[in-house]
Amino acid sequence: MRRIALLAAAAALTAGLAAAPSAATPAAPAAPTATERAAAAVTHFSGSNCPSNSLCLYRDYNFTGGGVAIKAGDYVGFLGDYGFNDQMSSWSNDTGVTCWWWTHAYRGGDSHVMYNRYRVNVLASENDTASSVQC
Repeated sequence: MRRIALLAAAAALTAGLAAAPSAATPAAPAAPTATERAAAAVTHFSGSNCPSNSLCLYRDYNFTGGGVAIKAGDYVGFLGDYGFNDQMSSWSNDTGVTCWWWTHAYRGGDSHVMYNRYRVNVLASENDTASSVQC
């Protein structure tokens, strides 16, 4: 009898854990509208001179080598339109919002979250693979 009670308690606990919400990575944002796609303003910068309140994608590790910057609310479907496809080695996010980057153009391929106030050197396996970004 005791064994059955223990099995029932374990099953209930397991079921509760499976139903518990995850505190993992937030879901990627919804696809941008035509207006949002048209509104993106990409700024090029040199060295480590990231414009304030921007998401900056750097050409080199350790936030150097220049790159491109976008603002909160912007979407860039293809970084190649700005000469920056498959160029990112590090990024910094000071937009006040969570942003995302994808390995293929127009939100295709693997997605990666870019939290506000984070500065990240991407993994070697992710180096030079960013093709689209959204804040």
